[in-house]
Amino acid sequence: MKIRSVLIMIAVAVLIVMTACSSVPKTKELTVSNVNVIGDAKDLIKVADGTYTLNSSDTEINLAINLQLLQNRDLESEGLKLGQWTLNLLDKDGNTITGTMLQFKPDSGAEVQIIEFLKNGLIGDTLAVTFSQTLASKDELKTIMKEATSFELTTVIESIVPGPVAEATPETTTPTKPSTTQPAQKPPAGQTTPTSSPTATPVQPSEDWDKELDAYSAAIDRYISMKKSIKPNDPNSIRRLNEQKVRVDEMTKRFQTASGMTAAQSTRFKQLKAKFDNAG
Repeated sequence: MKIRSVLIMIAVAVLIVMTACSSVPKTKELTVSNVNVIGDAKDLIKVADGTYTLNSSDTEINLAINLQLLQNRDLESEGLKLGQWTLNLLDKDGNTITGTMLQFKPDSGAEVQIIEFLKNGLIGDTLAVTFSQTLASKDELKTIMKEATSFELTTVIESIVPGPVAEATPETTTPTKPSTTQPAQKPPAGQTTPTSSPTATPVQPSEDWDKELDAYSAAIDRYISMKKSIKPNDPNSIRRLNEQKVRVDEMTKRFQTASGMTAAQSTRFKQLKAKFDNAG
């Protein structure tokens, strides 16, 4: 009887150990400071230092963080909106954990809250925002919960209306009267021909193009980072990479069909496009 009891106790102990090893932790605390904020909003917000709780449920993870306001900006008045904001979980060596790309859900209202926060928040105020992600398997979820120790935040701010809207009017309202073009008249003696026309096509402010190029650069960097850490056998990871590629392709087309950039901005676009093309 004693032997039987001992065997039963051993079996129960083994079962408990196996269950503990196979289960996914429900929570994990991440204590962070000086979190790296990448992209367009890096001068507007930071992640408040502190301890945050990474939660898991079935095949989903979520993490609520506090954004701290550094600088006000009215995005809507500038014709801008939030692009893709993602949290990338990092391991103890600071490397991105493959497959992690937490985002805020479209129906969460986070975008509206962040836009309002940037516009009317007081410098130093914080806003809680929850990022989440559904994963392909519990094994992947278990690995993430085991390895995650910190995170970084990637931010994108982009134009609501693609391309320079102001330039569309002159192109679509070219003279429609059936008149012929008069030959150029020689200026009277003593006068010089002006080197530029007073009706030249309006140019979009260069700082607007700079913002578009910043967003383009951040999107390309994100694509390259995702490609480096992709799991070939993970369909979700492949899908997210393809979605990011489509997004960059759409931004590329906007630049290719737009006009009005300065020479320096055109050069920067060509360099960024070459960087994306070389990434494959």
